[in-house]
Amino acid sequence: MAVIFSAREVAEAAVEKERQRRSFYATVCELSTNDKMKALFQFLTEEEDRHVTAFSQIRDGLPQDDSHSDEYTDDMEAYMDSVIDDRLYSKIDSKEFVQKAISGQNVFQLAIGFEKDAILYFREFLPYLTEADQKIVEELINQEKGHIRMLADMEKRLAE
Repeated sequence: MAVIFSAREVAEAAVEKERQRRSFYATVCELSTNDKMKALFQFLTEEEDRHVTAFSQIRDGLPQDDSHSDEYTDDMEAYMDSVIDDRLYSKIDSKEFVQKAISGQNVFQLAIGFEKDAILYFREFLPYLTEADQKIVEELINQEKGHIRMLADMEKRLAE
């Protein structure tokens, strides 16, 4: 497999996506009036903090390689943008957006979508990592799967 972009760039993008998800979860926690929902989203906020730290450490351990051309940088950005549906992230830091998501009862579907995007992104990233870093990212993938189960369970319980 030809490497057309650096793993460091992909790790930096992963850090940014984790920060965006963390911001969304923190805002849901802040605006929610349901104690169980608030507790779940507080937990998810803390998980995203840990993921930011993990990906920052991975990023910082990767070589700074600027040898690829601008064409490859554009290719990388286009490809990774197609992997992650950025429309999900365009307004998530807005309190109005989060409040509409909570009151419209689609906050769980949005959060599940964020977690699925994280899994897809992380899987695309795996081939560019050392074996040790692959194990870390695989654990993060398993955590994201657990988050999906928790979100789906909470959504179901609140609908009853």
